Amino acid sequence: MLERIIQVAFEFYEKVIGVYWPAYFLWLTEKLSGAEPFFVLSVSIFLIFALVIYVWFRNRNA
Repeated sequence: MLERIIQVAFEFYEKVIGVYWPAYFLWLTEKLSGAEPFFVLSVSIFLIFALVIYVWFRNRNA
């Protein structure tokens, strides 16, 4: 049973990393190639900060 789970997980990761990740990375590179680098950096930092605040807020009473 454990061998089957490991095999399914390996096939999933192989498909995700081998097929979908390069396609997504190329799409993202094309979309961001025309954007201002400072804008992309600012939005990225804001989204990370918002995620940290969300996780903190959600787990504050745990």
